[in-house]
Amino acid sequence: MKEGVLEVLRCPDCGSSSLKLNKENTNHLEIRSGKLICPVCAAEYLIEDGIIDFLHNASKGVLAERKAMDEDDYIIDDSGNKFKITDEVIQRFRNKFLVFPEGDGSAFFKRGGSFQSTAEASGRFYSAMEDLQLTGKERILEIGACFSYASFKFAQKGSSVVALDISNYLKVSSLYVEKAYFERVFSDMHKMPFVDNSFDIVFGSAVLHHSKNLKAVFAEIKRVLRAGGKLVLINEAARGILERIHPVYKKMEDKGFGDTAYTLLEWKQGAKAGGFKKVKIILLSFANDLITKNKNRGGKLTFIIRLAYFFKKHHRLEKFLLWFIILPRFLTRPKSWKLICYKNAED
Repeated sequence: MKEGVLEVLRCPDCGSSSLKLNKENTNHLEIRSGKLICPVCAAEYLIEDGIIDFLHNASKGVLAERKAMDEDDYIIDDSGNKFKITDEVIQRFRNKFLVFPEGDGSAFFKRGGSFQSTAEASGRFYSAMEDLQLTGKERILEIGACFSYASFKFAQKGSSVVALDISNYLKVSSLYVEKAYFERVFSDMHKMPFVDNSFDIVFGSAVLHHSKNLKAVFAEIKRVLRAGGKLVLINEAARGILERIHPVYKKMEDKGFGDTAYTLLEWKQGAKAGGFKKVKIILLSFANDLITKNKNRGGKLTFIIRLAYFFKKHHRLEKFLLWFIILPRFLTRPKSWKLICYKNAED
């Protein structure tokens, strides 16, 4: 961490914004170890590897999910060997992390690879990033940052960025901060360590579906957004109104993960209940998804892929035809979509 981040931090236990910093070890870039101490409630938050840990008093659900993620054999190499995310493994596979999200064409990013889903959703990320039209003057919070490649991309644009997650996956950020610096914190997204009105943009990819209380998490995000700011969510799990929750979510819950799938109406209701008055759900292009996945799977020009390229070239025609399948997507499965919530000046 750098001392400048103190201006947006507060104690998540009592809300005091007068945290005191005790440095132990620094390098040319940041404070690598130490602690933050709250003078009001005496809570202490350790700093290790430049990351501030605000999880000392986390809920049982958060701790269970963190444990499940730490114990998950996330990475599988070309020989089928499985690895948990540790400091040693991060360094071993550093070249793979450094080419996120689209990857380098290796097996890690292909069908069945550890990072297949990241590569095949890369088009959605770059599209969302382009829509943000970053100038470098924004203060951005990424929730559920995971490996934090999005925070890195935002920081490369010059924006002031904080990456937040509960898992040790966030330690991958050590590969990025030398190239474009951003802050990192371990924290529950339902109880974030930031003062009110801190960020222009809150961004998340496949994160809020881990919450069992959408109203609470949307309210907390709204609290830390500045007036005129916005929340952008992509890659969230969703199910159709007529679709049952897939049994895989029960299996994941049994392991400690918090994943679930809400309908689009539940997503919108959750955002409204959390205090957002202007909420937009945008159904994204199937063509872009198909093209990105096809490139990642060899690039064979089948009839469907040729059709996808046709619709991408004739965007207005695709947009017109998509209107006819809005209802089926709400009823059966939305697939590719984006949610944007705006915080009005009067909120």
